[in-house]
Amino acid sequence: MERRDFLSNMGITLAIVCTGGLAACGGKGDDPQPDPPPGNPPGGGSNARLTVNLSNQLTTVGSSIISGGVVLIRLAASNVPASFSAVTSTCTHQGCTLSGVNGGIIECGSSCGHGSKFNSDGTVNTGPATTALAKYTVEISGNTLTVK
Repeated sequence: MERRDFLSNMGITLAIVCTGGLAACGGKGDDPQPDPPPGNPPGGGSNARLTVNLSNQLTTVGSSIISGGVVLIRLAASNVPASFSAVTSTCTHQGCTLSGVNGGIIECGSSCGHGSKFNSDGTVNTGPATTALAKYTVEISGNTLTVK
């Protein structure tokens, strides 16, 4: 095989591999908004991140939900915004989704595996994360809580 034929064949092969790789990485990459989580009722507002029914969700102090990019924790018994903490569910260390709440401490025990922990107000409890979680606004109307 001549050098010219070899280089031509390599160029074609490389173009096919690159095209296939780009197609595999496609999808919803241009859509910055995640799909709304199941269970969020329609009409929760165009800027609602999470909507919950307080008559059957988060009924006890210390209960929590991680959904729609939000960690929502009930801090007190009354149904007023100050009784809840809402922060982003994206860890500030490696960008993975936080895995749970244990005793009021938000944990990053997901596939990232680095073990950062955050207080219920989003401040760092244990590193390696050094930046607090972003806070969201809680609004309550009747038994409907909306995180914005």
